[in-house]
Amino acid sequence: MFSKLTKKVNLDNCTELIVNIGEIKAQYNPDRFSFWRSLHEGPEIDVLNMMWSPHYRFLRQYVEQKGVINEINKTAYYRLQSMYGRNAKWIQLKVDKFINLFNSVRKNGFKENVIILNKPLVNNEYNSGFEIFEGHHRIACGLVLNIDSITCDVIY
Repeated sequence: MFSKLTKKVNLDNCTELIVNIGEIKAQYNPDRFSFWRSLHEGPEIDVLNMMWSPHYRFLRQYVEQKGVINEINKTAYYRLQSMYGRNAKWIQLKVDKFINLFNSVRKNGFKENVIILNKPLVNNEYNSGFEIFEGHHRIACGLVLNIDSITCDVIY
C-alpha cells in the first residue's frame, strides 16, 4: 500500500527552502511503523522526531565511542534494518555507507538536498508538518553535527 503512495509523489513539483532541521520528522510508513515504534525510547509524541530515531542514536554512539561501535547488531539502527527483513551482510554494507556519509558530511558538508514533503504522506497523530521523503541518514548526520538548518527540496 505505502509503496504505491510514494510512487505518486511528483518529485518535479518542489521548491528549494532552508528548513530548521528540528522541524523535519521521520517518514510515517504504516506498513513498518510498528517496527520503528518498538525501538523508540522517548516520549510517545516524539516517536517520529529524528532526535529519537535509530539513525541519530547510532551516529551519536559512533561519535561518543570515537568511531568504534562494539556489537553493532545490538544497536537500534541494526535491529530496525533486521526487522525490515534485511540480512546481516546487507545491513553491514548499509552501516558502512552510513558511516562514510557521516564522515563526508562532517568534512565537506551536504552534497545534495534532502527531499521533504510539506505535510505527511499519510495523516498521523505524530506529525502534521515536514516529513522526510528521502534523506533520513542526512538528517541524522546534521543533527549529530549540531547543524541548525538544512537546504531541502520541499514537495507540495
